[in-house]
Amino acid sequence: MKRLLVSIAVLALVAIAIGTSSVEAELEGPTSQGGGIFTSKPHRLRLVVPRGWRATDQQSYPGFILWMLRNRTSKTPAGKIVMTAEPFTRDVYCSWPIACRTNPDPLPAKAACALREKLIKQKIKVGPIQAGPKENEQVGMPSVWFELDDGKQYVRQAIALSEDRVVSMVLSAPSSDARSLHARAFEQALRTLRPLTHEELGLGTPAPEAVVMQLVGDAGVSDATVDASTAAATFEIAPERKIAPVGPCAKQ
Repeated sequence: MKRLLVSIAVLALVAIAIGTSSVEAELEGPTSQGGGIFTSKPHRLRLVVPRGWRATDQQSYPGFILWMLRNRTSKTPAGKIVMTAEPFTRDVYCSWPIACRTNPDPLPAKAACALREKLIKQKIKVGPIQAGPKENEQVGMPSVWFELDDGKQYVRQAIALSEDRVVSMVLSAPSSDARSLHARAFEQALRTLRPLTHEELGLGTPAPEAVVMQLVGDAGVSDATVDASTAAATFEIAPERKIAPVGPCAKQ
């Protein structure tokens, strides 16, 4: 059988994202919190880079939005963490095996189940799924993680889900000991992963009256005497309706 995977091959296989568009992102730092702050407005994500890790958002591979590198020293082995993201859609959900979709686990564990099945078919050694940091749950982006290796590259993979994004974070190291040594930095970065707020996105929160009157105008109501209170009783103020990712799939 062909030898499976060198560093980038592992990362390409376990990465969730497959998009091809460029990503607008920002790197600030270093800061007192860590090695810098990474922000991606298109994916509405924020993360603190661990201290001692060098980050770049230069796009070397489609779908990879952040690389974090730890150079090898006399005391520290080399390490690499990459982050990917893709929209969480019905197509993504329905691509998971039915056994994963219908198990009682939370959504991040279902996504990890689907990925583990692919890896196991490639004869890669895969560990059990573990719960991610509680901080991810608190910000509405719960996560899980598991470890895998092919005897040459040793990986820790985390998957986090928001309402509309599947985010993957992958640590790759040249040995099991090196992976264990970098696990703390990996967890520190994962703990800080969160969605951007409306204010951080520059969207703000429109005044209720302005929202209502916009709905009135969109509905073609021309009576200038209609006020906000009357309109509020007529038009329901609700976010734009989107197709929920989780739901019946065409093929079971």
